[in-house]
Amino acid sequence: MIAGSRTAAPDFADNPRSTLSWNFFLLGVGALPVSIIVLLLSWLIALVLEWRARPQIRLNAPLRWLCLCALLLIAVCPFSFRPGDSLLGLFNYLPFFLFFGLAYRLVHSHERVAQLLQVAAVSAFVTGVVGTFEWLTNFNWWWQPIPGFHLLVIGSPQEIGILDRVTAFFGWPTSAAAFFLLLLPVVIVGLIAGAERGLRPGWVPLMAFAAMACALVGTASRNAWGIAVLLTAWLLLIGRRLRLLVLLVLATLAILAAGLGPESSPAVGALRRVVPPVFWQKVSASVQTGTASHESLTNRYDAWRIALDMTRQRPLTGWGLQTFPFVETQVYGRDSATLLHAHNLYLTYTAEAGIPVALALVGFYLWTLLWGAAVAWKQPAGTERWQLVGLLTAVAGFLLFGISDVPFYDARINALFWLWLALVWRLGSFRGAKS
Repeated sequence: MIAGSRTAAPDFADNPRSTLSWNFFLLGVGALPVSIIVLLLSWLIALVLEWRARPQIRLNAPLRWLCLCALLLIAVCPFSFRPGDSLLGLFNYLPFFLFFGLAYRLVHSHERVAQLLQVAAVSAFVTGVVGTFEWLTNFNWWWQPIPGFHLLVIGSPQEIGILDRVTAFFGWPTSAAAFFLLLLPVVIVGLIAGAERGLRPGWVPLMAFAAMACALVGTASRNAWGIAVLLTAWLLLIGRRLRLLVLLVLATLAILAAGLGPESSPAVGALRRVVPPVFWQKVSASVQTGTASHESLTNRYDAWRIALDMTRQRPLTGWGLQTFPFVETQVYGRDSATLLHAHNLYLTYTAEAGIPVALALVGFYLWTLLWGAAVAWKQPAGTERWQLVGLLTAVAGFLLFGISDVPFYDARINALFWLWLALVWRLGSFRGAKS
C-alpha cells in the first residue's frame, strides 16, 4: 500500500503493553472480513490492554460529539415501540464509538497508518479472491466450528435467490458490496500514489484491486456498481489519469445503452454482443416489470414510504432502534420478510431514532468529510495526501451507498466504516490541525 514518511509525536509514550494492543488491533483488521468473533475479541482485548497501559482519557472535539450521540441514542430507548430490541440496537452504535477512540489513539504515526492499510489491503485481496471463486464456481460453503455460536461462511446460508450472487465471507451480497466499496478507493490511491513516485504497482494493491473488482461485479449490486464507477472516476480525475477516465466513461455509457436501449436497434444489438451480459441484463431487468430486479426497486420505494411515515408520526424519538420490521408488520400490515429494514441509512435513523439523533450522526459524518477535505486541500502533494483522499472517498462512497441500502447492521462493515472515520481525523491531526 502507501508508505508514509513522516511521523507525528504520539499522545503518550509507547510501552510493551501498548505495542501488544496495537498487534491485537491489527489482528482484528486482518480478520475483519472473515470472522466477526475474531474481530470483536481482538479489538476488545486491544481496548483493555490500551486502557491498562495508558488510562488517561482525552476527549477531543470528535469524541465529545460522539459522546453526545451516545447520550441521545440512550435517551430515546425508553420511548421505543419495543424497548428490548432498542437496547440491543445500541450495539450497532456504542461499541463502534469506542473503537473509533481506540483507533484514533493507537494510530499515532504515518508508519502505523501504512501498516494498517497494508493489512486491510491483504484482507481485501483474500476476500476478493474468495468472492470471485464463489462466483465462477457457484461454490457455497458454511461451517459451524462451535455449533449454535460461531458460523464461518463462504457463500450464503440465506435463501436460494441469493446463492447466485457473490457474498464472499459475509453471507449477504449487500455487505460484501459495502466492504468492497470501502476498500476500493484506498487501494486505487495506493496505485496512483505509487505511479506518481515512479514506482511499479505493488502486487498487493494491484491484485487486491483486480480481485475486488471481479467480486464486486459478482455481487450484482447496481447501487454498488454505480458508486464504484463514480468513486473511480473521481480518483482518476484528481489523479489526472485522463485516458483511463475516458475509457471508464465510454464503458459505462456502453453498458447503459446496451441495457436500456431498444432491442430492435442494430446499435444496441451490436453492443449486447460486446458488453458482458452480467452488466446489461441487470440494467435491462431493472426497468422491466415482473423481474426480480424491478421488484427489488419497488420494495425499496415501499420501505422508504413506510420509513417516512414513521418519521412523520414520531419525529423526535423515533419508533426505536431495530424496530422497523416489527412496525411494518404490526402497524402497516406488511410482510417483514420482504422488507427487513428501511433500505435507506438516513431514513433508518429518522424512523428508528428520531430526527435529532439523525442530525447528530449525519452531522458527524459531514463534519468529518468537510474537515478532512479542508486538511487535504492544504496538504502538499504526496503520499499522506493520497492516503487522506482515499479514506475520504471511501467514507463518501459508504454514505452514498446508504441512500438505497443499510449496511451497518453487519458489525464488520460498521467497524471498517468507523475505522476509516478515525483515520481521517488522525491523519489530519498529524499536520497540527485542530481536532
